[in-house]
Amino acid sequence: MTDRDEQVEILTVNGTTNAEPVLAVLRANGIPAAAIGESVGRVYGLTLDGLGMVTIVVPKEYEEQARELIEAGEMEELTIRENENLEG
Repeated sequence: MTDRDEQVEILTVNGTTNAEPVLAVLRANGIPAAAIGESVGRVYGLTLDGLGMVTIVVPKEYEEQARELIEAGEMEELTIRENENLEG
């Protein structure tokens, strides 16, 4: 990842369980994404009053692509396809 100043917040979710699928989609599409969260919520599994909130960040140059993917996911337009050429 790049310096934190060059990253943009694209989404905030409740807990790492909700962040992991988003990170997986972004990374699978070549977008280096990271999760930044409040540590007490993570340690104790709390998701109350902001504890456990996780912010997804990406480098600024990937912002538009990341937002498009998230929007597609919210509209249930993302699809999972089998890799047609596994050998190559």
